[in-house]
Amino acid sequence: MRQIGCYQLNDEPLARGGMGQIFLGKDPQGHTVVIKEILPEFANDWNIVSRIEKEVEFLVKIDHPSIVKLYSAFRDPQTQCYYIVMEYVEGENLEDYITRHGAIPPQQAVELMLRVLDALQCVHNSRIIHRDLKPSNIMVRTNGTVCLLDFGVAKDMSAQGGGTIVGSVIGTAGYMSPEQAEGYAIDYRSDIYSLGCVFYFMLTAHHAHNPLANAIDMAEVIVKNDIPPLSKYVKGLPAVLQTVIDKATQSNMNNRYQTCYEFIAALRNGTHISSTQAHYAKVMISVGREQCDITLCDTERKISRHHADIELVQNTGSTHYVFSDCSANGSIVNGKRVLKQQIFISSNDPDPEIYLAGVAEGHLDWQQVKKELLQRAKALSDLPADKPKDDKPAEAPSGGMSAGPDGPTGSFSPFDPDPGDVEPKPSSKRLVYLAVALACFVVAVLLAWLIVVLLEDDDYEIVRYVALLAPLSVSVFGFRSLYKFFAEIF
Repeated sequence: MRQIGCYQLNDEPLARGGMGQIFLGKDPQGHTVVIKEILPEFANDWNIVSRIEKEVEFLVKIDHPSIVKLYSAFRDPQTQCYYIVMEYVEGENLEDYITRHGAIPPQQAVELMLRVLDALQCVHNSRIIHRDLKPSNIMVRTNGTVCLLDFGVAKDMSAQGGGTIVGSVIGTAGYMSPEQAEGYAIDYRSDIYSLGCVFYFMLTAHHAHNPLANAIDMAEVIVKNDIPPLSKYVKGLPAVLQTVIDKATQSNMNNRYQTCYEFIAALRNGTHISSTQAHYAKVMISVGREQCDITLCDTERKISRHHADIELVQNTGSTHYVFSDCSANGSIVNGKRVLKQQIFISSNDPDPEIYLAGVAEGHLDWQQVKKELLQRAKALSDLPADKPKDDKPAEAPSGGMSAGPDGPTGSFSPFDPDPGDVEPKPSSKRLVYLAVALACFVVAVLLAWLIVVLLEDDDYEIVRYVALLAPLSVSVFGFRSLYKFFAEIF
């Protein structure tokens, strides 16, 4: 290992890229970290350093368990390299997993997408557009939680001029939105489109748009071609999943889901969430000036677009509400100013007096709030319960999934198939394939021997070579049967 600053780096890199390398390392406390090393020729380029510093700035700005954490960023005077020290995310990215194992079962794909959307909404609440959402930038930890990576081309909407970092066309072919592909102005809905394509890849193991080498051709495909239906690659998927993807990937951004909240609502209301997940799902609504569950008119524009969240918490024998302010101007709750804080309100207390941004137009109708929350709670309680696979108590297999009050727990892969969906392999089929393969090989050997013996004269040399195609064809058929035999086993 080698020492860089107060960190120790492994000698061999985890990965190499055009601008540098990624290493595993240890911090002074002995914790494992990931360290990006940007080579000197790039670390001294102002444009690249500006982009790196923007990524650092974004990661410092965002605090969410599903966003990769930044620990440190510095330039080493000896190596002249730029180093970014980040959280080590143990798990596998979606692209690698799906490439190896194929499409994810619908229910597990929905649950993963809900986690990704929750993380992305936190990014959007910080007025940041990711701009490069794709399967390789979404990690799934070993405990089933997700982590968004790579904010190197993110865009800060609060910066003057929109904060564009590099170029006018930024994103990954196959996942960028039509407006990105054409170099037009983008907003949060561009990320919605990209996640729609990611969801498509999760369900089918195929890209929504197959990447092309030519950027101009790729842009034309994204703008003009419709995404193939899910049924082209996977038969029997619930029709509601096609509806959700069609909405998320509309060419016109005004016709897409306008926020991650809307995308989440569509998945929760239109698809079956397992009884365990539904039992612990949060019952929450958003309030603000635009695109929220409850929208308030504000002529002075002091109320934030997404001003606050209100959660209904129902425990045995008690019910209360959690008002979470996430605005720039704060709120007045029962005469007290609340700014980026949580207030707990008991259902037994009188209705609170809440004014978003402290303005008269921001008065919140608490009866409307309760009605919205109770409707959502009822919708979750009405979800059908999961049917047990058998009468035995469920046991979590090695790598299986268990659930607790905070969601899935334990060490498992969220991609493990439902045991009830795995069909037993019939042994009779295997025997047939093996018998056919062996018979083909025996026949091929006999044919080859007969041809060589009967046509051994040099006068029949050409005929002999042509005749040998017969045993060769039989051998090919035998190998096909042998392949099917092993496919049935594994």
